[in-house]
Amino acid sequence: MKLFSLFGGAQSAKKTSKYLISLDIGTEVMKGLLFSMSNLGVDIWATNQVTQQTHAMRSGVILNSDTVLENARLCVQKLVSKLEPQEVPTKMVLGMAGELVNGISIRVSYDRGRDAGRKISESEANTVVENVISDILTKGRDELAKRLDTTEDNVEVLQITVTGMFADGVKIESMIGSSPEEVVLHLYASFAPKTYINTLRELSDELGLEIASIVTQPFAVSRSFAGSWDSQFSGIFIDIGGGTTDVALVQNGDTIQTQMYAFGGRAFTKKIAQSMDVSYTVAEGRKIKYATGELPQDLRDEVRRLIAPDVQLWLDALVVAMEEFENVEEFPPQFFLCGGGAMLPDLKEAILSYPWHKHLPFKRLPKVMLVTPDKLDKVYDKSGLLIHPYDVTPTSLAKFYWDVLRLPNLNYLGTY
Repeated sequence: MKLFSLFGGAQSAKKTSKYLISLDIGTEVMKGLLFSMSNLGVDIWATNQVTQQTHAMRSGVILNSDTVLENARLCVQKLVSKLEPQEVPTKMVLGMAGELVNGISIRVSYDRGRDAGRKISESEANTVVENVISDILTKGRDELAKRLDTTEDNVEVLQITVTGMFADGVKIESMIGSSPEEVVLHLYASFAPKTYINTLRELSDELGLEIASIVTQPFAVSRSFAGSWDSQFSGIFIDIGGGTTDVALVQNGDTIQTQMYAFGGRAFTKKIAQSMDVSYTVAEGRKIKYATGELPQDLRDEVRRLIAPDVQLWLDALVVAMEEFENVEEFPPQFFLCGGGAMLPDLKEAILSYPWHKHLPFKRLPKVMLVTPDKLDKVYDKSGLLIHPYDVTPTSLAKFYWDVLRLPNLNYLGTY
């Protein structure tokens, strides 16, 4: 089990740079950050984006590894261009999205038996968490393999994170010092086919960077939003990328489930390109200007009309994804949107106008908030460039890694 001491990482005699890279290998755009960590949080020093060629990715999956590698090189080189050689990072945090990635919530009850009434020591607390994670890794692979429709030996566990703890039914931040009869742990586990993880390993080897963590992106986003850990917080996070839309459900400060489906902003660009008989590049530019209100009124009206059927398809897919969430008695009436696709006003309007209560357990009309990096917790933008919804995901990857190192005994990271 790869556990870490506070900001020390895996202990090594070799001195490493204080800087790290976070890399969101998006279908449409690859986004990277140069960041460092302190006891206060995450400092962002530089950002960069590289537009992916249409043949490079599909629905979050790498199709052409050579092209993606070259894009990654360009992205990383720009990020580190102002650093001295000894400052160049040796580690990176990778984000994963798309239908190849799965995430499940797990609830485990621990009955203390004769020890009830005695305060839980740090040693007991660590042993409980380690045993639970060990059981998931050894006994849970069959269930994970079924969800991926593959074999047990092709399952790679990316992360297991304790998202909530309850002592005799009361939510607690730490079980140490409490003396309950029963402790209930809520965990989130993400996993993917080993064959795809091997592709990411090859990418990191070519870049000369060690993989510090591979993170499920919707989970990272939901955990990084300021206040999302609070027991009074509930919400639905939707990260709309170029080829995928990722959904995370948070209830009472606990990220309990995630769903991902292959429908993102690229579909709208293709519709504009085909219907207006323009190149993909021109269509992408028109889509962006439409989202920012910079198109002339006649073109704006035409784009709105053209993409309307695809907006409805995207919304239908979102409803289907949310129907896959298990054992939800009531959905929270707050959506949080991020990612490049979230800038399309039509998607927000579609969510607000949909009769949710007729199809899913909503008791109130939902509200929609567009999430920007300044809404994330303990993130300090030293670059001055983190302003867009598409910056949220790579920033959340960095913040997740900070959380892992801050609370090492509540996290498992796969060995990459």
